[in-house]
Amino acid sequence: MRILFTSLSLCLAVVLAAQEVNKPKDEFPKDGMATFRLRIKSIPTIRVKINGVDALMGVDTGCQGSAVITPQAAARCGVEAAFTVPSMGNSGKSESTYGLVEKLDAGEASWKDFHVAIMPLDGMQIDGLLGADILFARPFYMDLTNKIMILGKIPDTSAAHEVPCYSRGGHCGVNIEVDGAKVPMIVDSGASKSYMSSMKFRGTTEFRGYLPVATVRSTSLTKVEVCQIKSLRIGGAPLTNVEFIRDQEHNLLGDDFLRAHPIAVDMATRRLWLFESQVAPKTQGETVK
Repeated sequence: MRILFTSLSLCLAVVLAAQEVNKPKDEFPKDGMATFRLRIKSIPTIRVKINGVDALMGVDTGCQGSAVITPQAAARCGVEAAFTVPSMGNSGKSESTYGLVEKLDAGEASWKDFHVAIMPLDGMQIDGLLGADILFARPFYMDLTNKIMILGKIPDTSAAHEVPCYSRGGHCGVNIEVDGAKVPMIVDSGASKSYMSSMKFRGTTEFRGYLPVATVRSTSLTKVEVCQIKSLRIGGAPLTNVEFIRDQEHNLLGDDFLRAHPIAVDMATRRLWLFESQVAPKTQGETVK
């Protein structure tokens, strides 16, 4: 069976004063747009350079902050620990270590002088994760079926379905209707499946066995119970080809949602669009890895 990767425990409540953390200063081409070809592993990934060194990063809209890199990648890329602060995640109290990245290059875009969390990504065959502060700083488009991501520009939305969204700790939040009840969700490309909490769904589930699930903290066997939902809608429109696994506390729209529904997000105006599957045009500066 396919291993499921999620970002469920990634620094969901890090207590950190804003003045202690450098956020990235981005540089884009003159047209303000950067287009990327994604490599789909268990989550979407792209090749980048961190301080001039090659690295494979997961594209994780559910990752709070700018980015996470593993201790091994940090050592290879010359990212030294700068400070450690208390944090609270799914596994309880711990400490988070941060280091300063001088420059991260991806295609024709770059991000400079920002702090990243340094932590192991057990079970994940990647060097780190790009988080919401980078992905949602500008308009964002993702089509997992066609393995395309665009930062800085949203395609024509005339045929797309518009849905209000909101910022939830830097994440993109959106409300869906489950059997007529409103359920707030986080759009999370770092989760290979979609999840719904037992608090929000108390109906019947179908047991599917146990699967190994890797988070940023550990890998463990998880009981898979699929929610038996009668009616599923988003912004008044049917939500198709998405199956929710019941979770203790998380409500996530994962990669099955993103494969079925290419999306665009403009956090500045709090709008999200659902598209029909389409291939974005290649541009001169497109990154293909």
